[in-house]
Amino acid sequence: MTRLFLFPVAVVAAWLVCGNGGYGQAQLAPYSDARPTASAPLPPPQVTPPYDVSARSQAILAHLNAVLRFYRESEAPIQRVGEPSDLYYRNEAVTQATRIAGFGFQSAKAEVGMIDRFAQASGGASSHTQRVQQALNNARQRITELKTQDAQLDRQIASATGKKRALLQQQLEQVDGELDLQNEMVIALNRIAGMASLSGEKGLGARVAELERSAPGVVANKATTAAPTLENLTTARGMGVFGQARIVFDLLHAREAINSLADQSDVLHDQAVALRAPLITALKNTIAEGQAASQNAGGPNAPSASAAAQSAAETEKKFRDLTASFKVLSSAAVPLSQEIMALEQNQAGLQAWSAAVDQEYDTVLQALLLRVLFIVIALGIILGISELWRRGTKRYVRDVRRRRQLLVLRRFVTGFLVGLVLIFGLVTQFSSLATFAGLITAGIAVGLQTVLLSIAAYFFIVGRYGIKAGDRITIAGVTGDVVEVGLLRFYVMEMAGSGTDLYSSGRVAVFSNAVLFQATTPLYKQMPGTEFAWHELVVKLRAEADYRPVAEVVLKVIQQVYDEYRQKIEQQHKKLEAWVDSNLDAPAVVSSLQLADGGPELRARFPVMIRYAGTVDDKITEMLMELLARDPKIKLAISESPVIRAAVRG
Repeated sequence: MTRLFLFPVAVVAAWLVCGNGGYGQAQLAPYSDARPTASAPLPPPQVTPPYDVSARSQAILAHLNAVLRFYRESEAPIQRVGEPSDLYYRNEAVTQATRIAGFGFQSAKAEVGMIDRFAQASGGASSHTQRVQQALNNARQRITELKTQDAQLDRQIASATGKKRALLQQQLEQVDGELDLQNEMVIALNRIAGMASLSGEKGLGARVAELERSAPGVVANKATTAAPTLENLTTARGMGVFGQARIVFDLLHAREAINSLADQSDVLHDQAVALRAPLITALKNTIAEGQAASQNAGGPNAPSASAAAQSAAETEKKFRDLTASFKVLSSAAVPLSQEIMALEQNQAGLQAWSAAVDQEYDTVLQALLLRVLFIVIALGIILGISELWRRGTKRYVRDVRRRRQLLVLRRFVTGFLVGLVLIFGLVTQFSSLATFAGLITAGIAVGLQTVLLSIAAYFFIVGRYGIKAGDRITIAGVTGDVVEVGLLRFYVMEMAGSGTDLYSSGRVAVFSNAVLFQATTPLYKQMPGTEFAWHELVVKLRAEADYRPVAEVVLKVIQQVYDEYRQKIEQQHKKLEAWVDSNLDAPAVVSSLQLADGGPELRARFPVMIRYAGTVDDKITEMLMELLARDPKIKLAISESPVIRAAVRG
């Protein structure tokens, strides 16, 4: 009767492992990859299935498919940038997913055996493959028995004599004949079983085996993909806007993937609880039946000895059936309870991982927004200074040329500073950028050499002694007035004529600014603030004539004309002295007497306003002609007609 009390103890212990109807309330044994060892087959429990077998099979397959989908998505790379702790969360998630899948397949395979036992106990039809396999097992078992009989008969024949030996020999022949028949049956059944496996049997057991083979990591109980290398988040914080934006989107994608895993984990948890519910109910019923049987067996009404023996036998058979049924049910319920516990642990890990990614996302997003804010502030300051520059230039600079130059310089400086802010704010890899910029600069320097020289020369042109619109210059044999000065070239209105009579030819000469760097092409222009040039009057005298009266009269005429605009010349001279910050000789009428091939020459040099040089020369010429007509002595002292010419062209 001691065996009668072992069942309640065993079922109570198993009940504590399986749970009491809820989930996650019992400490479950850790998952192990070890497979259950073969043992003697239990007698089929004489109970009916606790569920609809067809619907149960569909639910098991649906749950296994969801488990495999969750397992594969857990193994897939989720996060590309983060902290080192994120690798721990990822590896823990993969480990938990492997355990969950292992528990799911362990429970499914246990239920496949349970469904087969239910089918055998109820006399239900089994699949063709199962029938072939059962016949093959029976044939192999019969061969073992026949070999044992054959060995026993051989020993008996060796010691028997007479008729007994002949009888034993006849039995041996019968055993050998049946053994040959069973061997042939095994060969045929093996061929049939092989064809059945090739035909793709699609029972629940076959489907479960196919799904398990599709996940080698579950079978080996280890991850099949290596953990990805994470980009350091500290480096990511120092990236430009583009790099930080990429990191933000990567972390956002990782957070969505983790949340998706968490949602799938919840679905798997609900499925596992639903699959375990009928097993828990059946276990409760089995335990209740065992407790009732124990109470009946130990009741106060003691029957007779024969009745007690019969009752004990029935009770022992009852406990044996209940134990077999409980073991079959618990073999499917325990892995489901372990899977539920693993899912809860995995849910906690995913929540911690999601919280860590959220914190990293907030950090990088904050750094990105601050960088964008700094860029906007810097651009606002630059544009504000540019606007103040523009307004100040238009208000305080009266010279149109200088105003235009300052506005051009403003655009250049503003564009340069804006470009620097955008480059340092948006670009991440400055080393690559520097290499790329170096190659581009070298190519530009070779291909745009003249253009670069022109741009460099522009800053010399607009400098202190540069040229501006309206200046008269002489360059490359062309004398004219500057019309416009650009960043790459300047334009000159050509002046034609000879001597002091210069006029516009109607043509515009275009010169590259780079012409300033050509040693053979000098540029001549008036000093800043001066608009006068030097002319000279040449009077050839006779060798025997007295030159003094002639020199006195000629200088008097020139001085009289010069006095009309002398004040303007002196004002320009003062500006010139202030410009160069030095004392210079004041312009004045100067004469000299020189000996030439044709005789002595009187030369009188005088300043003239460039714009009115022709008018001045005309006045001097008219006054000299009148003087010569009135005074014959002076006319006789002059050997040739006086000549007025420019001391310097232009």
